[in-house]
Amino acid sequence: MLYVPPSAWLLSFALTLLPLASSAQEPTTVAAPKLEAAATPTDPLSAKATPGFGKQLPRLGRALRETRTAKVLAIGSSSTAGIGASSPMRTYTARLEVDLEQALTGTDFDVVSHGLGGEVAQGAADRMKREVEEVKPDLVIWQVGTNDAFRHVAIDSFKNCLRKTLAWLKEQQVDVILINPQYGDQLIKDAYYEDMVNAVAEVARDADVLLVDRFQLMKKLQREHGDRLYLSADNLHMNDEGYRCLAEELTVTIIKALPQPTHTTASVVTPAPGAGLSLP
Repeated sequence: MLYVPPSAWLLSFALTLLPLASSAQEPTTVAAPKLEAAATPTDPLSAKATPGFGKQLPRLGRALRETRTAKVLAIGSSSTAGIGASSPMRTYTARLEVDLEQALTGTDFDVVSHGLGGEVAQGAADRMKREVEEVKPDLVIWQVGTNDAFRHVAIDSFKNCLRKTLAWLKEQQVDVILINPQYGDQLIKDAYYEDMVNAVAEVARDADVLLVDRFQLMKKLQREHGDRLYLSADNLHMNDEGYRCLAEELTVTIIKALPQPTHTTASVVTPAPGAGLSLP
């Protein structure tokens, strides 16, 4: 396999971020069937000793602590709709639901995909309130920027659109992850494309929300394996491998961002030398 799934130690560590519903409940274990990495369990660590990971997903963490269930709304354009995938089960949203449930055994994730091909940021912003009211998500994953770059939407207007929408989501106490545009040699021939990528990063930083840097992830893959690894024949939409990589990157991001508990009875698994998320 060209892209290594999330490591066993990271997925196991995530369970320390989910306090048990009651002291009588058995600690949850992590299923990581894709990996054979060696790991050695250690004594349980308190939250004070657990390293922080920066930005967090408090609402998602609370939902998992209280009910072991969580709802995720994926909104965006063709990448969210899954154009380029060979089947609906190979889209990033379908894979993400499976990856999260395998990573955190005993949890039930519902990833709702509402992607519209060709949509710009303002289109998603205009329907965001309705979508959130309908789905009632704990987490919104907003894939944004690609079509705005193609249409040369004014950078300032684009950033203002993102800022206003993120501010509204914050008022609703909904967690957010942004996904920036994909990388492709043909795509970056227009310098405006990278300007839009940078604009997404700026807004994410200013709004203090998580960003999955799809652009840099795919750029690294392209440099080593070419566009054919992760892009469809149209050199624009992602293929099955690209969607798999994106789902795994999101899984790791979400797990790392789960808030620390005040205490835990789950064991922490320390990483073996060289273990971890890696690219080819």
